[in-house]
Amino acid sequence: MLYTEKELQDTLKKDVTISKETEKRMQETYAQIRRDTKTSKKRGRKHSSMAAAVALAVILISGTTAGAAYISAHTDLLGNVFGQQSRTTKEAYDTVVDNGKGGTTVTMPSREYVAVDEAQAEKLVEPYVEDLNITRKIGDYTLTIINNISDGNAGVLSLKLENPNGIKAIHADEGTNETKGAYFTQDRDFYFYLEGADESLASDKMTIDSKKSSDTCYYLYSSYVCSAKNTDLKFHLEQYGKPVSEPKDDDMATQKEDIALGIGKMPLTSAVNPENNKEQFAYSAISLSLNLANGFGLDDEIQKEDGQTFVDPYYLKKLVLKYKDGSEYTVLDENVDNTNYLCGEMENGDTIKIVFNRMVDWSQVETLVANDVEISVQ
Repeated sequence: MLYTEKELQDTLKKDVTISKETEKRMQETYAQIRRDTKTSKKRGRKHSSMAAAVALAVILISGTTAGAAYISAHTDLLGNVFGQQSRTTKEAYDTVVDNGKGGTTVTMPSREYVAVDEAQAEKLVEPYVEDLNITRKIGDYTLTIINNISDGNAGVLSLKLENPNGIKAIHADEGTNETKGAYFTQDRDFYFYLEGADESLASDKMTIDSKKSSDTCYYLYSSYVCSAKNTDLKFHLEQYGKPVSEPKDDDMATQKEDIALGIGKMPLTSAVNPENNKEQFAYSAISLSLNLANGFGLDDEIQKEDGQTFVDPYYLKKLVLKYKDGSEYTVLDENVDNTNYLCGEMENGDTIKIVFNRMVDWSQVETLVANDVEISVQ
């Protein structure tokens, strides 16, 4: 947030009541200013008093210090994926979609977004964000992998795609955010996707920060789930040298690269079904996986194929987290979808994996409700 000099001066003239936490941050800022001043004097430089005014005014206006705004480096990531930075809560509504037969009416689910709680972010998420800043030049495009956060089961990757001549390789807008996510067009001359170790599958939904992005610069967020836990995630990039819409050979890729993203650092907790001692669900602050064939009342829906059992994610009709204070986070319900991404696991048909659309403090969750089954978390 930017302030004019007059606004800063007016703020500093005000009589204000501050909390103990804000007072503590002010003292930290005073100490930082003193340290910076000493350092500057050694180097023969001078600080203007306006620098101190800016720092203190930021405290009085926002309750944080300029140097200690602990989510400042990742505000875009956390705000877009777990907050309200470029998203607004919407009620369920009917719309007509093209089905090739004149159109059909479908109900788009309601979506609720909540503001990022800074203290919660500092505790649960911020320590595990990995800053990557990996850049690749692809013709007129510049692709930057900004950062990644993962619990080894699921995660979110933030990207920036730039082209001074305009971005035509990917279609992304508020409409794709609400549906299946951004997608590559036939005008692209490159392609990328996520992949686990030993080519294990990863699946994702890519959304765009529609407020910050422009025709020449897209800020993208890929919410993904992995088939294998704690896998070495790779960002697979292919370059073609010409648009895919042009005639091509069987494999037109002129350059391929696997960029290592590493193993997720965020803790993942596993909960077992006491009746069989097998994992029933696993969770972190950003994701949840459920073994639908293990104690969720779906035994009659278990199917077998090629010697493996699986439960279609369709059978998960309702998912609610009940907190100790009586509040609830309705993740899924009829015409309600408060996820960033949901996918049945590709290599284990019994499991469904979810990336939340907000941060979850599991120490405050009392029970998990899946359909009609309520399970204690503590």
